[in-house]
Amino acid sequence: MVDSNELQRMARLVDMNRQRLGEINQQIERIEAVQLEHDDTRRALKSLSEGLNGHIPLGAGVMVPIPKDSTTIVDLGSGVFGERTPENAEKLVNKRLEDLTELKSQFEAEAAMLTQRIEELATAFESAAKEMTQSQEVEEEPVEKPEEKTSRRRRRGVGGELTLDD
Repeated sequence: MVDSNELQRMARLVDMNRQRLGEINQQIERIEAVQLEHDDTRRALKSLSEGLNGHIPLGAGVMVPIPKDSTTIVDLGSGVFGERTPENAEKLVNKRLEDLTELKSQFEAEAAMLTQRIEELATAFESAAKEMTQSQEVEEEPVEKPEEKTSRRRRRGVGGELTLDD
């Protein structure tokens, strides 16, 4: 039989796993946003490497034309920037996209395992709670007592007269 402390522990486990699942889903959403940004960058770099002209938006509706022999400045990691050709920058962005896709699939696999674990814990919790309530009902079931006759007091109406209930 499961006691109330065990039920509380199971409920906390379910809650903790649900919180962790929420955190993982938020991470997946952030990764998807970064993936979209990298994909936009990859397409822009591909256009530059093919020799297409374009403009760089500065903000407030102002754009600067991109010269034909332009290079890009790329964050190589840890705040170190390097100058790269559009082709090399595109390769770097493609590699980052692959890494992000792999990271996203790892998070999705962890989310699937957590979802399964939550379902198992919730099912175990429900069955334990049902078992506990059933055992409490059996314990609380009153022992049948012989029926006692209750004496009913006769009511009298106004002035001490008998009524229909008498």
